Amino acid sequence: MRITIHRNPKTGEVKQGNKIFCMKYLAPAAEGKKRKQSWLRLGAYSGPESLKHAREKAEAARKKLEDFLDPKVEAKKHLLIPTLAEYTITFLEAQKVRLRTGSYKPAKAMLEGLVVPVLGDLRLPDVQTSHVSQLFRDVSRGWRPGMKPSEKPAKATPIRANRMLANLRKLFSQAEKDGLRPQGTNPCVLVEKNPESKGQERFLSMVEIAWIGKMLKESLLWGDRDACPYAWNAKGKGLEVPSVYALAAIRLLMFTGARLNEVLQMQWSQVDKARGVIRIERHKTSGKSGPKELPLNSATLAILEALDKLPTRKLGGPWVIQGHKHGEHLVNLQKTWDRIRRAVGLASRGGVNIKDVRLHDLRHTFASIGVGAGISLHQVGDLLGHAQASTTHRYAHLDVDPRLQASETISTLTAEALG
Repeated sequence: MRITIHRNPKTGEVKQGNKIFCMKYLAPAAEGKKRKQSWLRLGAYSGPESLKHAREKAEAARKKLEDFLDPKVEAKKHLLIPTLAEYTITFLEAQKVRLRTGSYKPAKAMLEGLVVPVLGDLRLPDVQTSHVSQLFRDVSRGWRPGMKPSEKPAKATPIRANRMLANLRKLFSQAEKDGLRPQGTNPCVLVEKNPESKGQERFLSMVEIAWIGKMLKESLLWGDRDACPYAWNAKGKGLEVPSVYALAAIRLLMFTGARLNEVLQMQWSQVDKARGVIRIERHKTSGKSGPKELPLNSATLAILEALDKLPTRKLGGPWVIQGHKHGEHLVNLQKTWDRIRRAVGLASRGGVNIKDVRLHDLRHTFASIGVGAGISLHQVGDLLGHAQASTTHRYAHLDVDPRLQASETISTLTAEALG
């Protein structure tokens, strides 16, 4: 331990200053050269706990010496490693090129909004599992930066914590690849994520599909009270007539099994009539399976040809599904879908209820119809663009029993013969 002494030049009075833990050692030298004595600061004395930390640092320094590394030189190198806040900027710049906008924005919000305010000042190798675990618990209970110590979270946010953990884990994996952290030391690996209950998958029946088709056709007449009285309430207000592009988007979802953003962000340049496909370069699993090609079936082709002939075709620029502003694609299809669902209930007088059907359930329905028609799970998975076969197995229970199918064929032929 070194003790700093302060002498007053006028009075000559001597006062004791700070107590600093130090370690004396012989620094490694090249072969044939003399090793020099050096001192390593281990931290200031502030009580029994500081002694424990000093001993831990001394032990770490001894291990470096055993590997013929100078702990003082290594400490200076450590200062060159970026902090988590600094590396987050670099990481997000790279992710902006790789990720779709819909994935990039949430990742940026999670890292910059939740992680950096808490762990941003730590250098990458200094972030430990305990740091991440504490932040994960705080976010899970609803904490957010800027909250006062006495302020109670409005509600728990376990799913947000899971998303934050996933993005942070990805960041540290990249840091390991960049050599900024030892391999296999990702501090997020041992943090167990919160359980998530997936939304119940809903498959539309043929009757429900028929009612949706009826509303898609009649929705353009909702402004006429005589033609569609069910669309008007007692106060004389009717359902808003949707745009033809929103209606086309719903039809495309049903005919292709594509994801919502794949339809809303579809460009005319992706439509290859010669090959009979819609080529999607960037999608949810493009990093694993590469570009996806949607078969250009006759129903889909008819919709695209109808849109291509509209007077507003050139106003939308490259986008197939035009938005409310010229040159932009449609962003929000939920409002139109809400009106279609409501109209089905009104027109059927409560006989058909599809209030619980989400837009993503149209994709599930596409798959269920295919499996129910005898199309193999592999083919259905290929149409949906699943990167893993296990994802498609959720529809396995809908598969046609080959024994039943064979029995049905035989009995039908027998029944026809019997007359």
